[in-house]
Formats: sequence, C-alpha cells, structure tokens
Amino acid sequence: MRAAVFAPILYGMLSLAGACKAITSPKAPGLELLYTLNVTSGEPIAVGPGPRGIRLIVPLTGGTFSGPKLKGTALPLGADWGLIDLQNPNTTFTADIRQAFKTDDGAFIHVTQNGEAQANGQTFIRVAFETGAPKYAWLNSVVGVGIVTRSANSNVIINDVWQLTLPH
Repeated sequence: MRAAVFAPILYGMLSLAGACKAITSPKAPGLELLYTLNVTSGEPIAVGPGPRGIRLIVPLTGGTFSGPKLKGTALPLGADWGLIDLQNPNTTFTADIRQAFKTDDGAFIHVTQNGEAQANGQTFIRVAFETGAPKYAWLNSVVGVGIVTRSANSNVIINDVWQLTLPH
C-alpha cells in the first residue's frame, strides 16, 4: 500500500524536476537611446517634513535635449517634487519630475519621470510621455528608462533616456 501512495508523489516530483530543467530565461528587452537632456536647476525649496517624508522642490529652469528621433528645448516650467525618506534622510531620495518639452518643429511633450536615487548619486528613473502632436504620437506608448546625473559643483543636470524595445 505504501508503494501505491508514494509512486504518484514520486512521479509528480520527477515530472516537476524535468519541467524546471526545460524552463529557459526570457530574452531581455533592448534599449534605444531617445535623447540626452541637459537642464539647469534653480534653488531648491524645502517644503519640510510631511506624512510621506521631506518634500524638496527643485525648479528646472530650462535646457536642451537631443537624440536620434527628438530634439528641442526643455521649457523653464518644470520641477522635481522629490521626497526624502524620514527614516533614512541621508541616502533615500525619490524623484518625482514633471517637465514640458518643445521640439525643434514646435510640438509640445509632457514628460513625467520618477525613480530612486542610487548609492553612487545617480537616479534611476521611469519615464512616460504625453503629446497630442501626430508626429510624436508614438511617444504616448513608450516605456522609457533613464539615468539622471548631477554635474559636479554645478546646477546642470544630465538625463540620459532610453526606450525599451522588443527582445532581439
């Protein structure tokens, strides 16, 4: 009777082990450069401690962006409404950036970026776009990722942004 009970269990375990061997890693998506943005920042405004942390507003006073499919100016009306974690204020910063771009051919693009500061001082961001311009409508479905770097001893922020592409 024991064999009758354990045989199906053993068969199931061996089948599961075989299935695990057959699993392969999925192909990673590709990345395609959208643009590099150079933007200047103004004096930070400390809102102070709140229920979610310390809110710090960093005005973005304008700049330029350029890439294979996009080129233009970052309008001087954006900001990073960042949040510093009260539990770990020296190391944990969450970016919450809203910007408006104007392309060289006159289209307006709303750009949202959010992400987490890394130990090396850079910030990894997720990027989304919104536009009504037919030429740039493809941006509305783009999944973007980027790396934000602040220039040493400067108010210039460099933001490299890529589009996720299908695996090759």
